[in-house]
Amino acid sequence: MKLIKDPVHGYLSFRDEELAIVDTYAVQRLRRITQLPFVYLVYPGARHSRFDHSLGCMYLAGEFAEKLGLDDYRRRVLRIAGLLHDVGHAPYSHLFETLLNDAGLSHESMTCRIIREDDELAGAIEGCGVDPRDVLEVLEGRADESSIISGPIDADKLDFLMRDAYFTGAPYGIIDTKRIIFRSRLIDGKLVLNINAVGAVEEMALARYQNFMNIYFHHTVRAAQIIFLAGARKLEELSNIPSMSVEEYLSYDDYVIWCMMKRSKEAAWAVERVERRKIPKVAYELRVEEDEFPREILRDVRVVGDKIASMAGVPDDNVWIDTPYITPLPFKGDEYVQFYEEEGGEIKVAEHRSPLLEFTSKIYGIIRVYTDQEYLEDVRRAAKKYFG
Repeated sequence: MKLIKDPVHGYLSFRDEELAIVDTYAVQRLRRITQLPFVYLVYPGARHSRFDHSLGCMYLAGEFAEKLGLDDYRRRVLRIAGLLHDVGHAPYSHLFETLLNDAGLSHESMTCRIIREDDELAGAIEGCGVDPRDVLEVLEGRADESSIISGPIDADKLDFLMRDAYFTGAPYGIIDTKRIIFRSRLIDGKLVLNINAVGAVEEMALARYQNFMNIYFHHTVRAAQIIFLAGARKLEELSNIPSMSVEEYLSYDDYVIWCMMKRSKEAAWAVERVERRKIPKVAYELRVEEDEFPREILRDVRVVGDKIASMAGVPDDNVWIDTPYITPLPFKGDEYVQFYEEEGGEIKVAEHRSPLLEFTSKIYGIIRVYTDQEYLEDVRRAAKKYFG
């Protein structure tokens, strides 16, 4: 047994055979993939990695398994699924998820492919006495316990909300995780919470909303990400993601991409701007609900950017439009937060109305128009006129 000191959860314990999985190349690579790309430009402490988060998710998955009374084998499966759930992330985490999406892929699909095709990783899982197919079943949403790893309330969300708040210093990650875990049950393959835990769930929903609006969607962070992604798209190597072998895909991390871009004539400008913190400024911002997004933005954001640039009389490549939106925390529909109550020893699903959870179950977005300092006033006037 080995102990690892985690600043969020305290001491985390690992069996020797679990450490063999942690020490695989695929998992160690996560040390070199930042959890929050370029958030350190605003919150200097936000230097944590996908590796840190994966250890925390593994711990919380094990806590859920223990509270739910799962047997030792299923607890091992869940802990491994928590550890590996992000192993398929591209460099720079969700920033480069766009490149995967362009190829019809996702980090979830890459995670499953790596578990299937990486012999070192599969061998380490088997060394824990666990069949990799059982881990895949959880990660692909086919197991009764899948919602513990990916669901309306899961180990993944609980860890990253607390961890991101801790490392940024933002005060939004205060969540009563223990109450959520202790009050949870598995009913018909869904993670269901006791009605007495509504307050903790609302607390988590609000923390999630605040993290998105104040950390993930901070205007300077998003501007730096836009610049860097535009430069990265110039790298020919990244256009080959669909045809990469698992070995080649795992060879890419933040450090490799950074160095490739610095050496590239087409991409070096983006790195230099981040290095010097020469970040575009917000010329115009509009906050909208799902049904208020302008249709032109949804069709092709680049066309709108070109129109605004033309109206402002500035070069097309000096106007950027960003449309981040908070995905809903499901409270209604097929996949949503469910509650139960106990009466006379009987457990039944409980109906509950929460204005706060209803609010966070909606898509809420931002439209931002960015430009460089010298064009700020011209672009601001043009954007105001365009959006009315």
